[in-house]
Amino acid sequence: MELNRKIKPNNFKLPKGIEKFFKRIFHGLKSFAGFFWRKMCENKTFARFVYVTLPPKIKKIRDYILSNKKKAGIIGSFTVAVLLILFIVTYINTVDSKFSREGNDDAEFGMVLQNYSTFDHSEKTHIAVKLSWDDGAIDLNGGRAYAKIKATVYPINLENQEIEWSTSDEEIATIDENGFITAANPGNVTITAILKSEGKTSEAKLAVRQPVSGIFLPTSTITLNSGGVGRLLSVRIFPENATNKNVIWKSKNSKVARVDSEGHVTPVSVGMTEVTATTEDGEYVGKCFVNVVNPSVDVQAITLKNEADMKVMVGDNVTAVVTVSPSNAKNKTLKWSSDNEGVALVSQTGRIRGISEGIANITVESVNGKKQTFSVEVVASDSKDPFDLNETVEALEVTGGVTYTTYDITFPRAVNIQMSQNPSPKIWRSGGAVNATEAETAEYMNPNNYYTDAYKYQFLDLSSPNGVSEESLNAYLADKGVMQGMGAVFIEAAREYNVSEVYLVAHACLESGNGTSQLARGVDVNGTTVYNLFGIGAYDSDPTGNGSQRAYELGWYSVEEAIKGGAKWISENYINNAEGNQNTLYKMRWNPENPGYHEYATDVGWAVKQAVSIEQIFSSFDEAVLSFDVPVYSGQIPPSIEE
Repeated sequence: MELNRKIKPNNFKLPKGIEKFFKRIFHGLKSFAGFFWRKMCENKTFARFVYVTLPPKIKKIRDYILSNKKKAGIIGSFTVAVLLILFIVTYINTVDSKFSREGNDDAEFGMVLQNYSTFDHSEKTHIAVKLSWDDGAIDLNGGRAYAKIKATVYPINLENQEIEWSTSDEEIATIDENGFITAANPGNVTITAILKSEGKTSEAKLAVRQPVSGIFLPTSTITLNSGGVGRLLSVRIFPENATNKNVIWKSKNSKVARVDSEGHVTPVSVGMTEVTATTEDGEYVGKCFVNVVNPSVDVQAITLKNEADMKVMVGDNVTAVVTVSPSNAKNKTLKWSSDNEGVALVSQTGRIRGISEGIANITVESVNGKKQTFSVEVVASDSKDPFDLNETVEALEVTGGVTYTTYDITFPRAVNIQMSQNPSPKIWRSGGAVNATEAETAEYMNPNNYYTDAYKYQFLDLSSPNGVSEESLNAYLADKGVMQGMGAVFIEAAREYNVSEVYLVAHACLESGNGTSQLARGVDVNGTTVYNLFGIGAYDSDPTGNGSQRAYELGWYSVEEAIKGGAKWISENYINNAEGNQNTLYKMRWNPENPGYHEYATDVGWAVKQAVSIEQIFSSFDEAVLSFDVPVYSGQIPPSIEE
């Protein structure tokens, strides 16, 4: 045996079995390729590509290979390697095949060619319609929403691929022949695609949602008894057809009141808290103020505290101060009347005005019928000059208290009137004044919302003197510019025009920059220096010019005359106005006697903001006696003001 004999290439022959294997592969591939090519060329687009578009591209590829032989060699080697791997895999998977034998030749292995449904539309072909999505959701915007869905047919070369579209509810959404969806109402629909030539169908789910645009709590304030039953709050979601109306309830102070997931508020202890409802969709917030008070009872007695003061001069006023017991009485609303209005008139705040000499009986009555009657004597007027500053100002004995003024109008009706005004109520937001919503207006207008701590000063009776001494006022005014040493002037002006002396000081300080503004220091008008400490007539367009012109017209040629004249203007136009009797900041802003008419400001928060500022000034006078006048709308339970 010649182990080292070389085999010449021209003498090399394949083993018979391998040669037959390659022949089978060749004939199989040739048959398959021919069938595949014929089918593909039935498509005009494919045929145009192969015979028209492709040849120039092949020429470009050939030119690229000739000019980039190294890169082409690498790509070719990679392709050969891939084909070799495919050959090996085919061989391994066909070794044990029971492929049929031809003649007497034994087949050691065979290859089976798959009959792909793409190439043969026989009865066994699997036809399917696949949609671009199975589940979808869209949000309505302005009452409409749009979407697009696509259908793909398998096999992809099926001759008739016409799709017919439909929806399960055209009231919710419609679809055209191209798969464009138009939604008009919230809800759920099923989109169906039908392959008309084969009857094959496919479905997709579509959820049409209506987003939430707002929330409103019809009840903005509630009062509950400690240890008593709770209350279920109702809520309105906008728009009415919103898809997700779920809200999250929360109490800012669960030690005062708790709220469950359904909006049921349960009182825990005496105090005040805020319950909020927040929408899951959009996180819009509505709120309700909750007052928890001790269990209430009916009024048992009404007592006049300043009976000794029931003597008044003709044209003068005196306030009757009463207490209602017990302090936790359910409804402290009082009604006042005079049996001789020719002698004395009485307002619903207990303010008595002398008309002519004589005696009149004043009666104050609670809602449950408890009464107290007392006499007031009206005497001749004293001609003493109230502004004789050379005399020492005598101390005035005053008494405080809380009175409740009732109004026939309901609170919701009063709010509606405010919303109908032009200009409409305003609120400061993002550095500017914008129109306030009905809920925002109701929040600040409701007496039950802001009545604790400094807020109660919006109900301070500004027509009642506070009994502050001249010495105390001068001490406070020591660094207040032109108002230094004017304590006696403020007291005399307050007594003459029935205005709180501390309020006059507070108002003047706020409007004049603590006595240092140009209007306070004096402005020359037509050769005369005039003063304006209360900003009366100082309109925003030209505050100095307008304010000084008003002072000139009214003859305010000194600081003293500006204080007296300002007190008179405030008294006659607001605090003791014959038509409105707007004797509190609250009444100046909202005028419950005649809502929407003769109101001092448009800002819904004006009274509350002023109350905080005025409380800071009042806190400087420990001896000040305070009286409060709380409005009570028809059917409303007033808050309990602590003196």
